Amino acid sequence: MGEDIAVADPLATVGGDAKAGLVRIVYGGGRGTAEISQDLDWVPGGSEPDDQFGAALATVDYDEDGCTDLVVGTPRENLGSAADAGMVDILHGGRDGLGTSATKFTHFEQAKGNGSISASTPETGDLMGASLAAGTTAAGKPFVVIGTPGESLGSLAAAGEAFYVHDGTNVTLHQDRADTPGTAEAGDRFSESVAADANHIAIGVPGEAIGTDAEAGGVTVYSHALNAEKRPTPLFGMDQDLDTVSGGSEPGDLFGASVALAPYRPAGSAKADESLLAIGSPGEALNVNGVSKAETGSVLTFRVKANGTFTQLNGISSGTGDDDVSGTSEAGDHFGATVTAINTAPREVGTEATMKMAVGIPDEAIGTAKSSGAVHVFSMLGSPGANDKWIESGDGDGIPGAPGAGQRLGSSIHFTGTHLYVGMPYGPTATGALYALPMSNVTLGEPNAEPTVYQPGQGGLPSSGTAFGYAAR
Repeated sequence: MGEDIAVADPLATVGGDAKAGLVRIVYGGGRGTAEISQDLDWVPGGSEPDDQFGAALATVDYDEDGCTDLVVGTPRENLGSAADAGMVDILHGGRDGLGTSATKFTHFEQAKGNGSISASTPETGDLMGASLAAGTTAAGKPFVVIGTPGESLGSLAAAGEAFYVHDGTNVTLHQDRADTPGTAEAGDRFSESVAADANHIAIGVPGEAIGTDAEAGGVTVYSHALNAEKRPTPLFGMDQDLDTVSGGSEPGDLFGASVALAPYRPAGSAKADESLLAIGSPGEALNVNGVSKAETGSVLTFRVKANGTFTQLNGISSGTGDDDVSGTSEAGDHFGATVTAINTAPREVGTEATMKMAVGIPDEAIGTAKSSGAVHVFSMLGSPGANDKWIESGDGDGIPGAPGAGQRLGSSIHFTGTHLYVGMPYGPTATGALYALPMSNVTLGEPNAEPTVYQPGQGGLPSSGTAFGYAAR
């Protein structure tokens, strides 16, 4: 397979430091592997216990040199006396791989550098880098979104904020601004999830209270277009108490715990200037055949239009007996704990075949195996049950072995234009593994092809590992 892939193991022991974390690179075309950790002399910081280097990953050609750069979050990095303050690094790619160009890295930690990040103070529990998104805007400008969900705003602990990095500077995004929907409150955890495409930015606020409903959750959507303050322009906020969003806000829904965006070209448009948005609500309770299923979970999909408005497309869950969707909604499944989306033909008018979404269901019980997990693939257009594909261990779609308790398949998923990467950091192997499933394997009615397996001890990878596959880009 020709794709380069970065695979995180943020719980790995490095130099005797438990959970210091590392990232392994597998270069496509048989060009070898590399191990990236904070013990390398060109990577900022130093490996320490519980840093969790690699807990979040993203990719972008940030320096516009034609080589892909890797963005790495280290959310539990201690900065001085501030435990778990966190930091982020862009590790620059070169013709011979990461770290081979003249500029090795661009480093971000609060109270250093420039922009809003330099004006911020690292505090215990900020968790800077707990979530990441990166890419290139429709105007051709590279950007990075850095989630900092534990950030306190004044006396509001863990209200959360994000940093938008672009053009050599950075600005803050949070709810304590007059132009931003919602109200900053303690425990909102703004930016616990982030997603972005060329058109829009989506920031999950799963701890948001809606009325008296604690942790009902919300999402804020921005345009990359900069306003008078040179910040991304807030477009709208979303929660399930809106008439334009299905369901109703309830305590513990965690609407916005996961978000995904994909650029969308509607019929009649000359370009993909819209986005399709998926929002996971893994704590959602659903009534199935007259029985309330607590925390079964759901995903809502939306069309975000070029004029800054949105319309809902679908509300999706595992099968309920009243639909043609695969699977069965059960209490505690946490359907929607993760989501990933892709447009496989972004220059063409979007269709059911090209607009794909995968949903992680990490606590799905398969038989008697609790939290074995599953992945459910849908089209973001059309009826949810028309061409959905259910994937579990051992069903022939590319995840080997048998369902096992605690494997939590679906906790790590990421689409590219050619594969769905599915991480299994919690087993069945002791080290973790990652599987690259060809598009045919995740498309209903197409024959399965051989997946690419990444596993410590195979394919030139060192044999050590703890939670290999926790994240991949």
